[in-house]
Amino acid sequence: MEIENNRIASLVTPASSQGAPVEHQEKGNTNSSSADSGNTGSSSDRVSLTGEARQLQELETRLASEPVVDSQRVEAVRSAVENGTFTVNPERIAEKLMSLEEALTDAR
Repeated sequence: MEIENNRIASLVTPASSQGAPVEHQEKGNTNSSSADSGNTGSSSDRVSLTGEARQLQELETRLASEPVVDSQRVEAVRSAVENGTFTVNPERIAEKLMSLEEALTDAR
């Protein structure tokens, strides 16, 4: 399957602002002023978010404020390893691996 990308004039880059419009050019037309001439400056386009999308945004904001690593848990495991009291439960590891495999298989 071949994908034609000759209509894409520009892409969003890290240097450009997110959400900036991507301009399209007609095949063989390299004059950017003709693409801008139809733009009147007013737009009737609207975006509305569903309740689920708002919940996802709130969750993302809360997660961004949480630390990436639980320092207390890391210190507890480190101490247990150093003291020789850390135990490995192979059944639990196997169950977790199987549930991960199942989740990945279901995602396909």
